[in-house]
Amino acid sequence: MLASSRSFKERTASTITVLLGIWLIASPWVFDYSGKYPVLNSVFVGALIAMLAAIRLVSLRESAGVNAISLLLGFWTIVSPWATGYVANKAALANNLMVGVLVTALAIWSARAAATEPKHRPRVPGR
Repeated sequence: MLASSRSFKERTASTITVLLGIWLIASPWVFDYSGKYPVLNSVFVGALIAMLAAIRLVSLRESAGVNAISLLLGFWTIVSPWATGYVANKAALANNLMVGVLVTALAIWSARAAATEPKHRPRVPGR
């Protein structure tokens, strides 16, 4: 049986978000972050983003609330260069802005796909 369009959208969003989380984990070494807190922030937040997206990918119906957390992590990724003090690293700043916007947009897209899915009523025997 073919997957519904909702499942396809949510799976696509979750797969891309897993990859973005992994990229965020690697980005301190790609963009040569200086300081312990920027590195820890990117590794920790990237791991959370990837894990939550993987959970969403594996259990679409049971984990719809994960989108709200992913949305918050996307917003945090956008503001974290200022909060953790690496706004002077322009490449790292641009990377965090792009990853944060994408994670946020994908969380919204996935949540909207889940919200538009029609709710199925269970069949009652004898009716």
